[in-house]
Amino acid sequence: MPTPTALPLAAVRLMGGVLGERVERVGKVTLLRQWDALNDRIPGAEPSHAVRNFRIAAGDEEGEYDGLWFQDSDVAKWLEAACYRMSFAPDQRLVAAVDELVDLYERAQEDDGYLHTYHQLTPGAERWSNLRDLHELYCAGHFIEAAVAHFDVTGSIRLRTVAQKLADLLCRTFGNADGQIRAYPGHPELELALVKLARASGKKCYLDLADFFVRERGCEPHYFVEEAQGRGETKSPVWAYYDEQAYWQSHVPVVEQTEPRGHAVRAMYLYAAMADLARETGAVDMAESGVRLWNEMVAKHLYIIGGVGADGPGGENFSAPYDLPDDRSYAETCAAIGLMMWARRLLDLRLDARFTEVMERALYNNVLAGLSQDGCHYFYVNPLAVNPGETRRRYDCKMVKTQRVPWFGCACCPPNVARLLSSLGHYAVSRITGGLAVHLLTPLELDNDGWRLRIETNYPWTEAVEIEVKRAPEGCTTLAVRDLEATWFLNEEPLEETSISGYLKLTREWQVGDCLSANIPLPIERVRAHPRVTSASGRVALKRGPVIYAVEEADHGVGLTSLGVKRDAVLRADTDPRWGVTVLTGDAVRESSPATLYQSDQNPQFETTSLRAIPYAWWGNRGEGEMRIWIRDYES
Repeated sequence: MPTPTALPLAAVRLMGGVLGERVERVGKVTLLRQWDALNDRIPGAEPSHAVRNFRIAAGDEEGEYDGLWFQDSDVAKWLEAACYRMSFAPDQRLVAAVDELVDLYERAQEDDGYLHTYHQLTPGAERWSNLRDLHELYCAGHFIEAAVAHFDVTGSIRLRTVAQKLADLLCRTFGNADGQIRAYPGHPELELALVKLARASGKKCYLDLADFFVRERGCEPHYFVEEAQGRGETKSPVWAYYDEQAYWQSHVPVVEQTEPRGHAVRAMYLYAAMADLARETGAVDMAESGVRLWNEMVAKHLYIIGGVGADGPGGENFSAPYDLPDDRSYAETCAAIGLMMWARRLLDLRLDARFTEVMERALYNNVLAGLSQDGCHYFYVNPLAVNPGETRRRYDCKMVKTQRVPWFGCACCPPNVARLLSSLGHYAVSRITGGLAVHLLTPLELDNDGWRLRIETNYPWTEAVEIEVKRAPEGCTTLAVRDLEATWFLNEEPLEETSISGYLKLTREWQVGDCLSANIPLPIERVRAHPRVTSASGRVALKRGPVIYAVEEADHGVGLTSLGVKRDAVLRADTDPRWGVTVLTGDAVRESSPATLYQSDQNPQFETTSLRAIPYAWWGNRGEGEMRIWIRDYES
């Protein structure tokens, strides 16, 4: 198998900056708080029951299964996140919780390897009988990912042994051979997990099963149709009311799909697995179809915040091209995380800044918005506009929260954002042929593969970046950085190299003390959407670097729909003393509120006011109120 591109997390330490601070808050606050939530110890929060289900399955308690049928995945994602944290910042409280879970997993597993507490504890629930809806393969995937993380961090094979016993059962159960089930997961995730397990164990059968699951998906006869008929089901679930097989990305074989369809998180995990398989097996069709889907998504389905999935009430789905509503946007936190996972894997296939730009935008906007500044509250859905009075009354906004909440009954996002941020070192830097590539410009120290690097910057708030070589491998090696339309210097001399696909690839005999530096241009941009994006018609969004900005009622009062900027307005980047982030200020214009509901357009009244726009990810931290990204574009 190819050499893993991700460096050990212990070798990549984020050292402050906006990302490093979030990583620390997750480690010191969020993970411990989530452990309490999973154990139903947070007053006022929706109960989880997730850990208790494992205790019942292990025989430690008596009772019935409680919660949604995929609660096991919340525990697994939290376990994976905790293991990542332990790799670079051990905490005895986390160690104790992880050890407890390892013990529970060992004792909850059935003799043949089966492990899914919903089916184990629910009378009449038959394993493999509803792969489309009941998530047992999805939960298996998240558990396998956690087990691989535990092995990588601790070196212990206890949990990986449980995972391989489960994976061996799956290999016996699913496939093309006589007596096997020719099916695939209703919710993709297991596929990419099996690739990880194959890398960790060296067992090719896991890679083969992942490849089978991906390639079988969408083939006729459609397994989910036959499965539903076997259950006597005559109606499709309401969330798959439109083009139902596309909801599960099973309408046609994946290598023939031309646009992102269906449930957004499912799609992201599936596409990430396709990129993994393309790298591991050399499958050209997987690579080509993945890039084709990526291009279509970016062109017609991507929110400006790096979010995907516009149709919440309709099943957390991709909608029609350019249908990107702002006030009923879904842009689920998990979907943005899945988008980052996909982008990172595409970078393994081709070092192209197109993927990095979207990965970075999703991180700084959609993903960071999913977690509050205190590290204890969450958004599942990430709207681009909120009017609390309207949002609470409209059925099409029923999924939107106007404030972050301490937990959800369906809590897929909280542990997912914790595992993403705890593993951010995997996204910041990667191995490439002959060296390293730096993807995220954030303060960090790296010590691995003969390299020792230090990055100093306050990007994306300020422009200056320095990458200092503290140690380098012998001979010629490559260090790649995004050019970001900046002039890069090596030891204060301008570089003459030309970037390729947005990256400068610098190959030389690196010396201790070598220093790469640049001032990254961070102009304030007014961004327009495609004319077919209805909610953005006649409006602009404000952007600086990867950061998208929003206006809030806390600064401007109610009625944000009338607020805008003139095309010749001078906007400034200032530092907010409360959060230490860059806010945008300047002159704004708003239309005065008339006395009547409708009036002639001959003499509209306008007033000049002050603008204060904050980074979108920071909205909702000052109490409930209106918020909006797309503001009016006024003539000068």
